[in-house]
Amino acid sequence: MSRPPLRYRLASLGLALPLAGYTLVRTARDGGCAYLRGRYGYTGSRTDRAVWVHCASVGEVAAAAPLLRELDDHGIGPLVVSTATPTGQQRARAQAPSGATLVYLPLDRPAPVRRFLERTRPRAALILETELWPWLFGALEDRAIPIVLVNGRLSPRTLEAPAWWRRTAAWCLQRVSQVLARSDTDRDRFRQLGVEPDRLEVVGNLKFAAPGGAPVSAIEPGLPFVLAASTHDDEERQLARAWASAGSREHLLVIAPRHPERGADIASALSAEGFEVRRRSQGEPAGAPGSIYLADTLGELTGLIAGAEVVIMGGSLIPRGGQNVLEPARAGRAIVTGPHMFNFTDETERLEAAGALLRRGDAAEVIKTVSGLLAAPDEAQRMGAAGKELMEREADMGERYRQALLKAVPGLSDPGSGAAQAGHG
Repeated sequence: MSRPPLRYRLASLGLALPLAGYTLVRTARDGGCAYLRGRYGYTGSRTDRAVWVHCASVGEVAAAAPLLRELDDHGIGPLVVSTATPTGQQRARAQAPSGATLVYLPLDRPAPVRRFLERTRPRAALILETELWPWLFGALEDRAIPIVLVNGRLSPRTLEAPAWWRRTAAWCLQRVSQVLARSDTDRDRFRQLGVEPDRLEVVGNLKFAAPGGAPVSAIEPGLPFVLAASTHDDEERQLARAWASAGSREHLLVIAPRHPERGADIASALSAEGFEVRRRSQGEPAGAPGSIYLADTLGELTGLIAGAEVVIMGGSLIPRGGQNVLEPARAGRAIVTGPHMFNFTDETERLEAAGALLRRGDAAEVIKTVSGLLAAPDEAQRMGAAGKELMEREADMGERYRQALLKAVPGLSDPGSGAAQAGHG
């Protein structure tokens, strides 16, 4: 097996016991025995010459879904889809093609990696975004299995990391057959880590691809409303205070927290400050205009986005890095964010350039901007239409990536010599 740089080998050895402890905790909490066995390379199914697609967690699974659908529709498989988390595995069960085999990514140690590859025997490894695992990449190289980074992205933090990790990342990237990058900026960052131009291609952001499935029904609580979507701790209080000072008296503020289990704590904190709060999870009806409706439920965010007049994207008023702004764009809704969108830089900048998104410095400016849009519905509609038009232009992104993969991996479209033996693992 190819040996990663010494510093990484020492670091991974030193972290072996803490990582084993974390794996046991996660097993007991929500992963179960399948998670424990999978992380040590014991997949529940054996495959042969599969096309393996790795998605770290929920976000990557959602991004990969259109590509998985394209591959499956064109007979490219059998497909093996791996995740590193139980929540990612749950999302994959819902979104991966029915014939795909679902597994967990092994821990990046020689023995789990060897067992994983002996059981899956992939003919290609398609890695979503930038999961760089040195022992795994070395083992793939030893077996002459091509590695392709799909929707490849590289954050500034990687380039600013300690020198030993940059060398390790560069070592991994030397073993990658092709990087299919999501933007020119990401391409340039990969070049800084030594990826040659002939192994780099900008395809676009896979997250723009049409998600498929049935049309979403709008959720309407009985009054016109503004939606604060996927909020995090303290953002609810910031927005409620700004709403009380300058918000509409004809609309509800609907807050849909990123983690609905925080609903009781959010309601208690806002009520203590004198706000009228109704909780959807408790079956409570929305209150009067000017009040706050807490949508602390699972699986309803897309419907709420479809019913809102304007969407405020959470995770952006604190240094969290934002949340997915493409769903409201796809729904044709005007979008307002706070300043911290660094986890969605490409998406945010493209929507800003299209005139579909406004970024503001704090909660007060966000609510002031929202109030202005409510007073000028034609402008809100224009913004929403601009975002929807951008999403429709990019809707074939799954097909673009399939075509790029066919060029990057000769023989990818050849049927595998064996099929998955046991479907979902």
